[in-house]
Amino acid sequence: MVDFAPAQRVASLPPNFWGAMDAEIARLSVLPGPRFIDVSKGNPDLPTPERIVEAMQRHVGDPANHRYPSYAGRRSLREAVVHRYAADHGVALDPDTHVAIFHGSHEALMAAVLGLADPGSTVVLPDPGYPMYASAVELAGARAATLPLVGPDHQPDFGALDHLDRARLLLLNYPNNPTGALATPRTFAAAVGFAERVDAALVHDFAYASLGFGERPLSALAIDAPDGRTVEVQTLSKTYSMAGWRVGFAAGNASIISAMRRYQAHAFSTMFGATQEAAAEALRGDQGAAAALVEIYRRRRDLVVAGLRGTGWDVIEPRGTFFVWVRLPSGTDAVALARRLREGARVAVAPGDGFGERGRGHLRLGLVVDDATLVELVERLAAFSPRGV
Repeated sequence: MVDFAPAQRVASLPPNFWGAMDAEIARLSVLPGPRFIDVSKGNPDLPTPERIVEAMQRHVGDPANHRYPSYAGRRSLREAVVHRYAADHGVALDPDTHVAIFHGSHEALMAAVLGLADPGSTVVLPDPGYPMYASAVELAGARAATLPLVGPDHQPDFGALDHLDRARLLLLNYPNNPTGALATPRTFAAAVGFAERVDAALVHDFAYASLGFGERPLSALAIDAPDGRTVEVQTLSKTYSMAGWRVGFAAGNASIISAMRRYQAHAFSTMFGATQEAAAEALRGDQGAAAALVEIYRRRRDLVVAGLRGTGWDVIEPRGTFFVWVRLPSGTDAVALARRLREGARVAVAPGDGFGERGRGHLRLGLVVDDATLVELVERLAAFSPRGV
């Protein structure tokens, strides 16, 4: 067999932090013993609401959806995004210039970074933060500057970047993965001020847009209007349990949207028309099912937070997302503890090291299994509480 070396842009990508762990989880899960509980991911376990599935079934049968769709995305879906922003955030958008459609928010974020950041330019990334942000910067040949998120509320410390005089993008994510923190108006006002100082675009990853407990998460576009310097990226994966459908979009500054669309037209293909029409109905229709999902995750959050605190874990109660962020005693190796949990308790959690330097000494747990499994999870973790770590 002839071996080919990968292109430098691929060879220089950081190792997939989760790859080895996923392989180990797969190996352990088939061994004899109690069932294996995997809460290391954010893969929703709840089904897509029935009305959205029914809409998809109707549109699959329409021959108009059996042809190649436009790269611009269906106008019906772009108008549904406009409708949702007006209803939820009081933000007015133009469906033709302010909205772009993508196969999930991952592709939209990649398009934002690769569509704007030239080799050698600076992209500011939150720490802790979602690992693919750093991968996108690496693929663009850009440089990452780290923005600390400071506890207890995990808000950005822009003072730490006073030395930076220019950047191409500032990337934020609220509700925050992995910490569960929410943004405030002050958060985004400070972000816009920083972006103006360094002449950067503000890209806000709003993947958990609906998942706020007790309050609706704030849109960055409600602070910096679409004619400002902000683009916000969303997905239907979490709001409507549509993770497998791969539907996302970006909204905001027309020039950034144009660059993202141009990149998309070369890098990605188009999205199945029936999926777009079903997504439009999800955004336009009754939001009762989406609200019910929030309450389910709230109940699960309360169960896990109370249960773990009762056995000695230092749990940071999330105000949003479907994750719980756990702080370990000083000096604890989160990667080693996660390995012990997999092998000794048959429980998979995500060590915080995978989210950046400030994630070290933490664990992330996903609330994406049923209540009975979460009760069992808490019981198993009790034997590994910090009293015994």
